[in-house]
Amino acid sequence: MKIWVNDGLVDAAIADVSIDGWPDGAGIFETIKTQDGEIFELGRHMRRALDAADKKGISLPNEDLVRNAIVELLSVESHPIGRLRLLFSEDRFVVVHQRYEEITRPAKLTVIADPAEAESISIKTFPYQHRLDLLAKAQAEGFDEIICVNDNFAVTEGAVSNFLFRIDGKWVTTPLSSGVLPGVQRGIVIERCAVEVRLVDRSDLMRVDAAFVLSSLKIALSVAEIDGRVLKIDGDCAALEADIRAKTLKHSVG
Repeated sequence: MKIWVNDGLVDAAIADVSIDGWPDGAGIFETIKTQDGEIFELGRHMRRALDAADKKGISLPNEDLVRNAIVELLSVESHPIGRLRLLFSEDRFVVVHQRYEEITRPAKLTVIADPAEAESISIKTFPYQHRLDLLAKAQAEGFDEIICVNDNFAVTEGAVSNFLFRIDGKWVTTPLSSGVLPGVQRGIVIERCAVEVRLVDRSDLMRVDAAFVLSSLKIALSVAEIDGRVLKIDGDCAALEADIRAKTLKHSVG
């Protein structure tokens, strides 16, 4: 597998990058969906990366280098649907593009038992193992994602996702103040799909009758159940999903 490191393409096997596309060291990252060589919402991801870099004291490469790296990597590692990961640290700029399998089966969620299990994150940093371990634990128990809560039992986010909940007929997502990462898809549904931002307590989850998992890869994935309680996937859900997908934009960087 070829990856981009600093200023050129190299073989991943000699670049201290794992089979899952994670390099050694620490830094910030963005994970972006690609389709037939086009990239979803690159501008929004780069704006979030710039904000994170400022907070971590990391200097990002110039825009021309980032775009050139993406174009060259996608030309040699092409996939109908891909997972593009941009990683920035103090001494390295790494780009990895791998095949991504679309998830079409509605998700099964569980609610975290102990709030202390999930550390709050406000920017996307690697190593990311804590969140991946949290997801793996939920999956080992037969779930696809885990709903985290903070010390005040307010719902935050998933291990690697944000959520949309339908409560009393209104679609809502949880606020950043609860300890939520500012997800790109979360921002899209708030700004472009008229989704409300409001506090959701753990007790409110019993009033949720429909939900979506949001992420830059999943876009909007319907939820089948929360801890075994079956949710609706109805016409309203189908209409919102279609609206979210239509308003999540992809474009060429060539």
